[in-house]
Amino acid sequence: MKAMLLGFAAAIVIAIGASVALTSVDHSSATRFSSSSVRL
Repeated sequence: MKAMLLGFAAAIVIAIGASVALTSVDHSSATRFSSSSVRL
């Protein structure tokens, strides 16, 4: 039971960390792959 709770806690921490990291990068596919010949 203790290992399962630690696993849940680790998954929550990893999910929150990934969310914060991906939000701080702030690259959308529209800004990443657009060029002068692309209209969005």
